Amino acid sequence: MIDASILEDAIQAALKQDWKEAIRLNTNILKIDKKNVDAYNRLGFAYLKSGQIKKSKETFEKVISLDAYNQIALKNLHKLVSTKRDALVTTNTCDISPLLFLEEPGKTKVVDCINAAPMNTLTCLTCGQEVFLKPKKHTIEVRDQHNKYLGALPDDVAFKLLKLLTAGNTYSVFVRGVSKNCISVFIRELTRGKKLINQPSFIGTTNYMPYQHEAANVPTKPAVDEETEEENQE
Repeated sequence: MIDASILEDAIQAALKQDWKEAIRLNTNILKIDKKNVDAYNRLGFAYLKSGQIKKSKETFEKVISLDAYNQIALKNLHKLVSTKRDALVTTNTCDISPLLFLEEPGKTKVVDCINAAPMNTLTCLTCGQEVFLKPKKHTIEVRDQHNKYLGALPDDVAFKLLKLLTAGNTYSVFVRGVSKNCISVFIRELTRGKKLINQPSFIGTTNYMPYQHEAANVPTKPAVDEETEEENQE
């Protein structure tokens, strides 16, 4: 298991633009977890910014071999091919700030959506793109800036957030990643309602994985309202 502190150090190295240290830390992470896509993306970007274009390209290609729809890797590979070398090193090829996905205990959570939109819709999304929560009677949908349906939060997450939203909490939501028939989002608590000032939105920072919940803890799946069913069929 990877120590959380080394993950934090790797992100901080990127924030400080200490590319040599970022390369060292992410390389060490990959010695422990050879399929850590996030570490490969950070490593590829660090190689790029330190002028090691060939290694950067090879690293992003490794990401694609693990996750064919990874938007960060696809975007960087496209620019590696279409942009001159000097421009690659001096400009920010990936306009996603690592700060965007820094976790805060109780305030942030990465969630894998259920009932995801068709792949041709998901592939139009980019990592770091802001999306929006749309509460329904028994669920919460995730939609883009044009109100296009992207997916829905899992039942237990939606059940809790519906109560928190009603009580006055506000959240920002960003695309964390897209893979085949799946979209994950990063949810950050912005403000708390007056009655919830001391109540965190989330317990811990572990990613939500649907199959890990014990049956006894999973609430009965509510019926989807007619409006949601009609929209999903469109």
